Amino acid sequence: NRKYKLFAHLAARSISFAELSIKGGPDVILICAKDDEIAHVAKNVMKSAGKNLQLLIHCAGSHESTILPFRKGISRLTLHPVQTFAKADDSLIKNIYYVVSTKDRSARTWAKKFVTDLGGKGVIEIQGKDLPLYHVLVVFASNFTMLIGASIEIFSKSLGISSIKMKKAIAPLMQKSLENVLHNDAAKILTGPLSRKDYSTIMQHRIALRSQPAALRKIYEGFVALTEEIL
Repeated sequence: NRKYKLFAHLAARSISFAELSIKGGPDVILICAKDDEIAHVAKNVMKSAGKNLQLLIHCAGSHESTILPFRKGISRLTLHPVQTFAKADDSLIKNIYYVVSTKDRSARTWAKKFVTDLGGKGVIEIQGKDLPLYHVLVVFASNFTMLIGASIEIFSKSLGISSIKMKKAIAPLMQKSLENVLHNDAAKILTGPLSRKDYSTIMQHRIALRSQPAALRKIYEGFVALTEEIL
């Protein structure tokens, strides 16, 4: 957006952040690093931050804004895009929601304006103490779909069928299931043996899974347990 001007783009592992002090430095610093490195990077950044700095941001969805160093007059903000970035693609930052967490009113106001200017759909505000649980939620939503893919590949190999062919075959089923999940309460759309209480079929599943990796058996048992809890 033309309203924002990039002051500098520095690697988080840079030895020096001295560039951030040139001509007073930027008004806003956005830190994108591994979650467990945010505090360390931010500490080094603040050693070089110039007098212009008003807002310090990190993008780790699991951490409160207070993980950032405190300095009087500088607001702190957690700004996490609810999106997956398997590869660099700037179009992915548009038409999505962003989670915002901060104790500073000015940072909250800035975040809402910034997300709008990025083309985002809006912000969801979450208390700092609840961020780890929120992050678990997005891990389930994003990474568990990867587990489904891995499971399909393992089962396909055991069946002697190409995983590419199998994925094409079950694509309509998966796409419709995802559509159902996103538009309905989960308990109302369950199909299959658990919804019918077909325990003989469930036992057959368990027998078939004995020849598969233990992790897959644990996932299946977890699925059965959670299903019984929500029904």
